[in-house]
Amino acid sequence: MGNQNTIPFQSLMNLPNQFSESQCMLHKYELLVCGGYLQRNCYSYHTIKKEYKFICKYPSNVKVFGHCVVKLVNDNNNNNKDKNEITLLSFGGYSKHTLMMKYVSVWSNDNENNNDSEMNKSKQVQKSNDYNKWIPFTDNHNDPINIGRDEDNYWGVRAVIGGSGNNLLFITYLQNNISVFDLNKFQFIKHDTLLTDSWIQYHCFVSKPENGQEINEEKKKKTGLSIEYDEDNNTFQFHQLPVCDDIASFHHYAYVYINDVILFFGGSNGYGTVSKSVHKYSIRENKWMTFQNALPSPLCTCTAILSEDSKYVYIIGGSNGQEHMSTHMKTKVSKWLNAEMNKGIELKVKEEKENETDKTVKKRTSVLSIEFELELYKKEEKRKWTKWWKERSEIDKEEIISKFEQLSTNDFESWLLLQSKWKHDLNNENIVAIYAAIESYIDYHSTDKEKIKKWMKWWDEREQKDKTEIIEKFKTMSNEQFRVWLLNECKCKYEITKNDIVSIEAFLNLTAINQNNKEKEVNQLSLFYAYVILDERKKSIKMKELTFEELLRQSHSCLEWKDFQKMRNDNLKIELTDMKDNIIESDEAVKKEFESNEPTFKIIWTSCQQPVILGKTKTIKNAFVIIIAISEYGNNEWKNLKNVKEKDIQNFKQLFGQELNYEIVCTPSSKMTKSDVDEFMDQIKISFKLRTNNNKYDGLIVIICGHGDSGNMLVASDGKYVSIDKIRSSFNCHEMESFKDFPKIFIIDICRGENIPKAHEIAMRGNEISYGHNDDGFLIIWSTTKGHRVADLSLFSECMKNTVTTKYKNSYPFKQMLHDIRTEIRKKKCSEWYCVESQDTTDYDIIFKQRESEQNPCGSLI
Repeated sequence: MGNQNTIPFQSLMNLPNQFSESQCMLHKYELLVCGGYLQRNCYSYHTIKKEYKFICKYPSNVKVFGHCVVKLVNDNNNNNKDKNEITLLSFGGYSKHTLMMKYVSVWSNDNENNNDSEMNKSKQVQKSNDYNKWIPFTDNHNDPINIGRDEDNYWGVRAVIGGSGNNLLFITYLQNNISVFDLNKFQFIKHDTLLTDSWIQYHCFVSKPENGQEINEEKKKKTGLSIEYDEDNNTFQFHQLPVCDDIASFHHYAYVYINDVILFFGGSNGYGTVSKSVHKYSIRENKWMTFQNALPSPLCTCTAILSEDSKYVYIIGGSNGQEHMSTHMKTKVSKWLNAEMNKGIELKVKEEKENETDKTVKKRTSVLSIEFELELYKKEEKRKWTKWWKERSEIDKEEIISKFEQLSTNDFESWLLLQSKWKHDLNNENIVAIYAAIESYIDYHSTDKEKIKKWMKWWDEREQKDKTEIIEKFKTMSNEQFRVWLLNECKCKYEITKNDIVSIEAFLNLTAINQNNKEKEVNQLSLFYAYVILDERKKSIKMKELTFEELLRQSHSCLEWKDFQKMRNDNLKIELTDMKDNIIESDEAVKKEFESNEPTFKIIWTSCQQPVILGKTKTIKNAFVIIIAISEYGNNEWKNLKNVKEKDIQNFKQLFGQELNYEIVCTPSSKMTKSDVDEFMDQIKISFKLRTNNNKYDGLIVIICGHGDSGNMLVASDGKYVSIDKIRSSFNCHEMESFKDFPKIFIIDICRGENIPKAHEIAMRGNEISYGHNDDGFLIIWSTTKGHRVADLSLFSECMKNTVTTKYKNSYPFKQMLHDIRTEIRKKKCSEWYCVESQDTTDYDIIFKQRESEQNPCGSLI
């Protein structure tokens, strides 16, 4: 074995998201991470700056996993490596897609070495709608092109670019197929079958630059393939290569090709074993080496990519077999290629003399495909899946076999993993083994199956009383007695011969078993499966009923000992939310989450301590809530604020209207001019008789969302300014004497300056805000501090809704809630856009209480 301590892996900044089964491309000093297992985000990592930048997302209708991304080569430009623009092709995957991206560095504006013309060009290119986003792959007539036939299974596909003009896309995919797609003609020119009995998926497939050297051939049970393509004759030649035992049963590894050597990192055997070994295969020497426990921890479904100078290998993302990782690390290539490291387990291959008789010079592409046999038929694995199959009930077997025979390979895998009741117990690595078990069963029982189908039809034609009698006799009589009765006394005796007895008994046995197991089957079918996430740990749960009590019980079963210690030491309790951070505390909320394809809940920690209330308090039981929300603007200076309309208004209505049952009036349109706002406020005071307070309100809550500008101004849709100070002062004790003795809360979510936190550019809300005179009784809350912008992300309204909803029932003071709101915002992504600030002229704390009323007025003022 090699010296374990001589091969260090340097940890780098974690990925922005957890990535598994990702695809990565190199562009100068950038590593482009293009999606992953159900992860649509794409990022650029700058190897010098050591930072990430967001590029784009895959379209929402694309399920990204098991896909392949290649960099298209423009052979007409010899300086393609130095071009600022590259084209990426993404295709295949579990649900096939074919997309392309014209990529221009997202770091162009940060590159001080670029001259002005290059920077201006990059900026202009980035502004184009066709750059840095995934768009349909089209031909020269702008018609969309789909790579892959309907029957092709591109789940775990691998591909490389080759050909004399770098215009050929070589694709290897399940089960053991290879195809050639001409990128100039936009059509397939070759389909062939690899000379292997193994299935290939998530395998190694690299292009070997032509150097005139032949690949040595040695036939073994566990083999890889060297593939040579004759472009003139459109033919393949396959040569088998040896594979060492240590990696033969693995796939889902990362790999890189360098200097006639392939390095393999980690991998999984599909049965729960994840490797932390590194393997090396020398093409020139036809030799394998294994370095045990070289990775810091077991890792599979990760991606490896070589740096531009070929000095480092970067390992990105992956899984430890239980959860997806945000791992990012690198290792020096020289450590693995150095002669002193060649102390691993070697698999030597005897040399063969080069065939000197074949001197013909042809245009050809050499491709090396290392694909490893899964060894499904090892005794222990065969026994495992045979046992799994035997444990299925006959009803389950019939259902699985029916789907197996009716659906295509891809559709059957989709049904088994995403729709069947075993979807939470299986993963894509089990599919091959399950296929083998099903096919073996079908082959063995094919004759019996046809007979059973015959008697199923016969059985369906019987009357119910005859069925009952036959089943009863079958259960109570001995085999011999039943056969005599069936042939001599049964009502159907003339339809049955002695040769039919065995088939009928087999069918009745199946029927009896199904009846006896009916209750059990109903119980199994009535189980509800979901996921629970706590501190990045994701666990599956099985619920007997869709109730909040059952969810809470099962969630507690997911806690570990350290969680109970934390609850005891920090006086905490758990609360449950959905993935949108909505609090779950009712049966209806649980059932609503189960309407999704993959119901998932999050466990959050909350304090069990009673709130500390210092001084006097005032309780709001019947507040009047005004929402001024402007999201549509009629000029180019101010961008539309999509989330104000779609999220902010809904968050505040859910909190103050549905939860606290306060009376709410909201601007009737998302597009409001200054005159519209002024008329809206005047009409409110008259329609709701605020000056006399006939409705006995005991609190005022005013919420303002939209663009802002200097001077405490809200920007209306026509670009004119509405004074926030004027709105506030219209409710002070001089202008609105009826409101002088109760709290007046202003919640303002607009920008307050031009300073921008370091983040990607999105729609902003306005300019600077300053403060005028504040009268007694006002609590004014801003979503950010003076001098800064705030993003259109709805994080402020969301966290306020969640915090108040979870705490007000315990008489938690609102001013203490503001601290919790700040803390909650800081935990969120893009929290740098927010810094909650408050101005307080009250001498008391505020308690919210739900209004006691059957009605829940919540709407717009007409």
